[in-house]
Parts: sequence; C-alpha cells; structure tokens
Amino acid sequence: MKNLVVIGFIGSYLFSLLGVYSLVNGYEHAAKLMVLGALCYATFLIKAILEISNSKNEGVNKFIWILGLIFMGSIVGFLYIIAGRKRFVQNA
Repeated sequence: MKNLVVIGFIGSYLFSLLGVYSLVNGYEHAAKLMVLGALCYATFLIKAILEISNSKNEGVNKFIWILGLIFMGSIVGFLYIIAGRKRFVQNA
C-alpha cells in the first residue's frame, strides 16, 4: 500500500488527539484511542524507515532522516511527508 505512510501519520495524530480529548473529558475509552494512535505512529515510523533504507540515496542522507524520525518524530515526520518522501520513493 503506497499511502500507508501518510495514513499512519495522519491516523496517529487523529487518534492521539481524540484520545487526549477523551481523557480530559473522562470518557472510558480514552486509553484505547491513545493506544490506537501509538500503533498508527509505529506503523508510520517502520514504513518510513523501510522506504528510506531501501532508496538509492547517499548513506549520510539516509542516516540523517532515520535519526531525525527516531528522535524528533513529529517534526521530521511532517517534513518527510511534505518534502522528503518524493525523493526517496523516486529513488527506490
């Protein structure tokens, strides 16, 4: 599935925000929504790292993107979806 990265990233934010909102308002299924958000984020992270590592780009470029995704996931993930993914998918 080509858009699994985008769906995982958007799903992680959507379910995490709904989970936090539910937790603040005292709904009983808030933890389930937050776990679903974490699973979506894990799917995004694994699929993005696989796309990066399978591309034909330089080693340092791959290393920097993977390091950024692991340590600054939200910001770098958004940048990867907007700008970097096109280059990695084309060079795969």
